[in-house]
Amino acid sequence: MLRSSVIALGAFALACGTPTASAPPPGQTHTAAAPAADARIVVIGFSDFHGWLLPLEPPKFTKYYGGIAHIDALLKNKEKVTGQSAIIVDNGDMWTGPMESTLLRGESVIQAYNALGLTAANVANHEFDFGIDVLKARISEAKFPFLGANITVAGTSETAPFVKPFTIVEREGVKIGIVGLSYGDTPHTTLAKHVAGLDFKPYAETLKKVVPEARAAGAQVVIVLFHDTVEEAKKVIALVPELEIAAVIAGQNHRKEDERVNGTPIVNPGPFGRSYVRFDLVWNRASSKVASSEYTIVDVTGEIGAPPFPPSIEMTQLVEAARQKAASMSGQPLGKLAKPLPAGTFADSPLGHMIADAWLTAFTKADFAICNHGAIRQPLAAGPVSIGDLLAVLPFENNLYIVKVTGKQLKETLAIDAPVVAGLTWKYREKGKERQVVSINDRVGRPIEDAKTYKVIVNDFMYFGGDGYKFKEYDATPEDTGLSLREPVMRMMRLAETSGRPVEPTPGARAAKAK
Repeated sequence: MLRSSVIALGAFALACGTPTASAPPPGQTHTAAAPAADARIVVIGFSDFHGWLLPLEPPKFTKYYGGIAHIDALLKNKEKVTGQSAIIVDNGDMWTGPMESTLLRGESVIQAYNALGLTAANVANHEFDFGIDVLKARISEAKFPFLGANITVAGTSETAPFVKPFTIVEREGVKIGIVGLSYGDTPHTTLAKHVAGLDFKPYAETLKKVVPEARAAGAQVVIVLFHDTVEEAKKVIALVPELEIAAVIAGQNHRKEDERVNGTPIVNPGPFGRSYVRFDLVWNRASSKVASSEYTIVDVTGEIGAPPFPPSIEMTQLVEAARQKAASMSGQPLGKLAKPLPAGTFADSPLGHMIADAWLTAFTKADFAICNHGAIRQPLAAGPVSIGDLLAVLPFENNLYIVKVTGKQLKETLAIDAPVVAGLTWKYREKGKERQVVSINDRVGRPIEDAKTYKVIVNDFMYFGGDGYKFKEYDATPEDTGLSLREPVMRMMRLAETSGRPVEPTPGARAAKAK
């Protein structure tokens, strides 16, 4: 298997786990220079950017990680490319993350990508977070097309009207087709009403239909933006060798990974704009074939205050404007934390427990609260907490529901995904990838009864089947509280601030492996 090395501008644990090969000896490159008759096509790809316009600058670390202004500087000064000379693409999940993106509902990301010279973007599950109307608004603001070949009008094979199945651009006299595949499980990971009227077709079926259409429209080279894991992309690409796909950008699981299948490189560049992939495709004009395809994953990092290449004034000002606009909307203080609250694990999540406890405190008629661990997007640091801080932790626009479930159904629920709970403790065993619930006790230590009915607070993402939860099957008529999942947390923090007491969840794990 051919793999290019990961070029890091600084070492950090975030880069660990990426499969790499040794860098070439000094003076050597991974591929020979393309003959004059050949064309070298450069493709720069991101995935799962999640609105990280500003770099991550961890306390006590001297290095930064990511940041759109640093990306822009690297592309111009290190890669020596622009949107006119190369292909620059995003594989989806562009927003929902820090407040500079989430409060502005992706508007700032589109502005930054316009300035970066993006060629095309894939639509993935988080593009639907604020509803279809907001997505359409972002598309109207973009100077680049949004792709989604497998997003169709429900019950038809017609591509949804707000996306394109592919786009064709020309570089070095060669026409390149870019095909987008949205995350196939989007209906189960996104609020159902936000994808109503849409189907998400199977990947291989879509490629077999759309790639020939792109070639018929003139595409000589085809690359695919594939918003799913490298492992899933491998399975699909193995089924369609006849399509001769030149390169695939994968994503979704936030891991830097790479593989080759049928000669096609499949690369997940990693999340949050902290790294990107560069493909170098050599097109042989005589044979009308891709002669070679090499790739490098590049980490976006450097010394704080001394980046290897200075960011442009334009991009720096754009990010600062987004930060100030979001700050003006979110700077209202909520309270203070005496100690940091990490997201932890589903079994022991101090931050998750604080959130679920707030839900349960707000609705005393409920017995328990359950929050999916994936809803908690980042930890809270000690010190003052603002609305913007909380929004970065809980960026999704979801309401709270109260559902009725039996004790038996509650056991089934705790075996799914990664539930963070309030009002109960439980024990489990793991058998392979499956979890078996051994026992559940309520807040005073009483065992849960299988036949008894209990009231549970969940968010509407979970109710409608997100992350595999089955609450809609259990209760067809839930109570929609009308409250955002953030509202009880804000109330609790404000109350704690005015009463002068600390915000602190009951310490200790709420789930434990049985002996």
